[in-house]
Amino acid sequence: MGLQDFSSPSNPNGGGGSGAGGGSTPSLPSFPGMGMQTGGLSDIEEMLINYNDRFKTASPALFRDEQIAQMFSVLIGKSKPNPLMVGPAGVGKTRIVEELARLIAVGSARVPTKLLKATIYELPLSNLVAGAGVVGQLEDRVAQLVDFAVDKKNDAVVFIDEIHMLQDSHDPIYRKVAQILKPALARGDMRVIGATTMNEAKAFDDDPAFQRRFQRLVVDELTREQTIEVLHGARPGLISHHGNQVGITDDVLTKLAVIADENSRATSHRPDNALTLLDRAMADLVVGHSTAIAAALDAGDTGTAQALQSLTTLPLTERKVRSVAVRLMTGMASKGAFDEASVLDELSRIKGQDDILDDIIDALRRDDLGTFPRKRPMAWMFAGASGVGKTEVAKIVASALTNQPPIMLNMGEYSHEHDVSRLIGAGPGYVGSNSDKELPFDTLESNPYRVILLDELEKAHRVVHRLFLTALDEGWMRMASGKVIDFSKTIIIATTNAAADAIKCKPMGFTSGDAPTALSRQDLIRELSQSFDKEFLGRYSKVIAFASLTRETYAEILVSSYQRERDRIALSDPRTARDIPVPIDQDLLDRTVEETFLPDQGARPAEQAARRLIEDALLARRFPATVVAAPGATGSGDQPAADIDAG
Repeated sequence: MGLQDFSSPSNPNGGGGSGAGGGSTPSLPSFPGMGMQTGGLSDIEEMLINYNDRFKTASPALFRDEQIAQMFSVLIGKSKPNPLMVGPAGVGKTRIVEELARLIAVGSARVPTKLLKATIYELPLSNLVAGAGVVGQLEDRVAQLVDFAVDKKNDAVVFIDEIHMLQDSHDPIYRKVAQILKPALARGDMRVIGATTMNEAKAFDDDPAFQRRFQRLVVDELTREQTIEVLHGARPGLISHHGNQVGITDDVLTKLAVIADENSRATSHRPDNALTLLDRAMADLVVGHSTAIAAALDAGDTGTAQALQSLTTLPLTERKVRSVAVRLMTGMASKGAFDEASVLDELSRIKGQDDILDDIIDALRRDDLGTFPRKRPMAWMFAGASGVGKTEVAKIVASALTNQPPIMLNMGEYSHEHDVSRLIGAGPGYVGSNSDKELPFDTLESNPYRVILLDELEKAHRVVHRLFLTALDEGWMRMASGKVIDFSKTIIIATTNAAADAIKCKPMGFTSGDAPTALSRQDLIRELSQSFDKEFLGRYSKVIAFASLTRETYAEILVSSYQRERDRIALSDPRTARDIPVPIDQDLLDRTVEETFLPDQGARPAEQAARRLIEDALLARRFPATVVAAPGATGSGDQPAADIDAG
């Protein structure tokens, strides 16, 4: 929850609070017996962490003056002096509390008179419940905590990180704590600061009485420029932490903030993502240096080992930062290199769609530039009749960019409203909510660089369409369990047969020109709006109409399939390939096209027809007296069929 502060060497715990991104929590204390005194401290004080003492020498928090002023104003209020900080994980909520404690400890003029003698204590909830196995013991501890907090002599402010745990419906122990705290919170005798995330704050909706005791304050993430200043402040402390072995220039530090944004998940936020990346990159550089020295010594290369050991400063480069950022996000997965020549070669199999393929290549080139970081997926919709190459193009793009097949969803399987649960899981209380069954998008957690193919999207229920609105617009999707899946690095390709009739009437597809045969984008969107919501269509950066196939294009596809299959056979069985005639006899080709071309099926019959021609040629060679050849399949080839050795 907290924003780590590395800039002060006198802060050995890194300046963070408990929870994600915060400092370490002390080990659980022993409880010799409630009400007893140990070394002059009560058990309650042993459970609490004194933030005034811990952070009085910490460096000031940056860019949080407004939030700190709001916190002070709530804390000195007569009723409900209990601020509840709500914001995404990693934005620095705990760091704000640490700054409050520092300001109070140093007697800053910013501190209201009513809080000058206050002490902020963190209460780790695990400390409160640990060892409270005897009936009534937990209640006794909470009662003593309340007595301590309301005692004017102590002037205490209690900070509870991850306060949503008190509303955990699956843990009656924590809910019991909340119920005991309610009266003191209602009277305003006890001051409590809570911190939680936007999603986890929903737990308070189940207990409006508890929620009413708090005043919500929203904590937003810092801007990139503010994050860069935070990094500058954190740099000295981090360099000291890593033994003064690492050096990083201002330029690389500035670039690091950009890299952190480009390679962070949708659930990561500034400045925590940048601070984490800086710390990890420094650590990775130190470990890599030690590994290189060990490898040189193992190889007997003492000269290299001594040279490495003599380095006083290891420069942290942009390349190193970028490689660490990718590993932090994806593990070993990485974005595939865009090999334009390879993609063009693969796409050459798609006939009759030259303008469309040029458009796709242009989009891939622009994405490969990386000029603008992607916070949402690249989203395309391919519209057109069946068999014109929509799905095949998606598969080629997936193979070329990720070396993996696309995550393919047959959207006809999601034609009912309740089928949403097959994508995001069952909600709490429904059958299957506790299932560990893998969901279609779980693989994105280990490798976000994937192509997602939504095949025949018009067949899915509109509720399923709307499920993808956030993924297409914001780059993430929330599962029923509350887990957030990052879609920002994906390419989402939807195919649809909707508007196929309109596209057939305009065989050129839509272009940017003014040709009378062109189907305009506006006309295409109008036709597609009969099957999709307009706001859903608006999320796609490209909506492309695939032209229907002509008889001539179908013939090209058949010849291409025939040649490709013959080449495949030649690799494994050259002798058999010699019995397959090349090129196809023109009369045979014309008759085959005439019999197999079906406009409504596009290119799909072509591959089967090509295989049939190859089989007919081979059968005519080997069994000339019995084979019933396809029209025109006379067995013509390199030599007469009668001359083939039966052996």
